[in-house]
Amino acid sequence: MTLSLAKRGFKVIALDNNFRGSLATIEMHPNISLKSCDILDRDSVDESIAGTDIVFHLAAINGTENFYSIPDKVMEVGVIGTHNVVQSAKMQNIRKVVFASSSEAYSTPLVIPTPETVELRIPDVLNPRFSYGGGKLAGELIVVNYLRGSGTEFIVFRPHNVIGPQMGFEHVIPQLVGKIFKQWRSLGGMKQTISLEIQGAGTETRSFIDINDAIRAIEICSLDYPGSGIFHIGTEKECSIFDLVREIGQVLGFELKIITTKVATGSPLRRCPDISKLRSLGFVPRVEFSATVKKTVQWYWQYFEKNAK
Repeated sequence: MTLSLAKRGFKVIALDNNFRGSLATIEMHPNISLKSCDILDRDSVDESIAGTDIVFHLAAINGTENFYSIPDKVMEVGVIGTHNVVQSAKMQNIRKVVFASSSEAYSTPLVIPTPETVELRIPDVLNPRFSYGGGKLAGELIVVNYLRGSGTEFIVFRPHNVIGPQMGFEHVIPQLVGKIFKQWRSLGGMKQTISLEIQGAGTETRSFIDINDAIRAIEICSLDYPGSGIFHIGTEKECSIFDLVREIGQVLGFELKIITTKVATGSPLRRCPDISKLRSLGFVPRVEFSATVKKTVQWYWQYFEKNAK
């Protein structure tokens, strides 16, 4: 997204503390400058965003594994970090704040496809999975209520399963490819039937959107929509985990024997957004599901091959 904005003529300052992502992965452009910033440090935030026109607040500790292993850090960044960014933007009269929320903010949706008006909910505060969804829900409340009636507009967008190369290793596609690679190596690199354990029954559904389509969608609602608003980012194509696994097997040329397990408590059985509001601004997904899965799987397979010990 940094590069896309720069190519459109914006002067972009990319901020990160390199905890999960890395500034080094950003493709450089004359309009891009890089700066280390931790959003938990209010002074650093104030200095970093001073004089800017729009703040895109994408910082978060994503990845389902992290929700369970470091829920305190997930909440800290989600709540305190967002508070710092919004307060700083408001105090400095920045024109607009664009906040990356998540479909996790509404957990198990009451309506499929799911519109922006759906009830936000946290089913169980004792389940660490909801550290992320809870942080995003709180973040939306902070953005909407702190900026309500101020001179700073806001856009809240809720991405639904954005996929592509370099998406991290705590998500379903990198995890499945990693499992397949590990077993393939243990079998001596032979193209045999691979037993693949998945979480859940395989009938659970998600809606996957290519990273390039997601970037276009975010830019459309952030830059073309007048005023403040909330948008769902995704596609309306619902895909089961079984179908996803079959796509991965076809890309890699493996026959996969699927072993199902118990679904993690709190994991929604279905998720698919209603993107009518986004479509009304002219957005249409361009990248087909098979194409985005292919490039994502190939990138991770090559990564695992290159880094195998």
